[in-house]
Amino acid sequence: MSCPGFGELNIPSSRAFWDDCDEDEFENITPAEKLELKFEAEWADSKTPFESDLLVVIEGSQISHFGTSVLAKDTKRVCSIPAKSSSLHWNPENKQLLAILEDDLTMSGEVTELLLPFAKVAKKVVTLTLKAKVEFKSEEIQLYSDDIAIVRGVGATEKGITELEAPNFIAGVAAGVATWRDQQELPISSFVIYTDKIPLDSTAAQPVLKLLQSVGVACTSSYIPPRKDSSYLYM
Repeated sequence: MSCPGFGELNIPSSRAFWDDCDEDEFENITPAEKLELKFEAEWADSKTPFESDLLVVIEGSQISHFGTSVLAKDTKRVCSIPAKSSSLHWNPENKQLLAILEDDLTMSGEVTELLLPFAKVAKKVVTLTLKAKVEFKSEEIQLYSDDIAIVRGVGATEKGITELEAPNFIAGVAAGVATWRDQQELPISSFVIYTDKIPLDSTAAQPVLKLLQSVGVACTSSYIPPRKDSSYLYM
């Protein structure tokens, strides 16, 4: 018994494709907007990337409040980054530059290009990616069921940090910056933390703060999350 059409590949002709399109459709296409850093007034006249002793790139979902609360204290906001509520901050006392990035893979390539000039002149770079614990893949996942967080390094040499194992991986701006630094044979330390609470609360923030402090990142020792609106539940 034969099967008509089985295995047959039908490719539409290019003529049919173009015949179905109106010429004015291409004339009305709006060019994609070029992404750029929006500098604060203080930095508007000097947009040249400045050298930092340490560039910290922290990326994750709903990370803005945590980043500005524990890392951006005593810093000056340099500019906003075109990825949701992302921003760049500068601490003149310890020459620490901080990029707080809301996870947005749709523009990670363009945003990486915007931050590379700062990554090129930084003496040291640390990247940290925050993910939900359910994203961590392991044949022995039951061993981590009671852990608040799972901490892994990507090519990191810090003592006590386990290397991130396949099939887990990181993406986004943090991965882009880290890859560029590694290819240029410049100092880079990359980490990923799988946490059971996003956005972070006071307890879930502790492993993150501990890691940051251990690699020399200036930050507070505790985190108080923003107060939530009433849930309208009454006892």
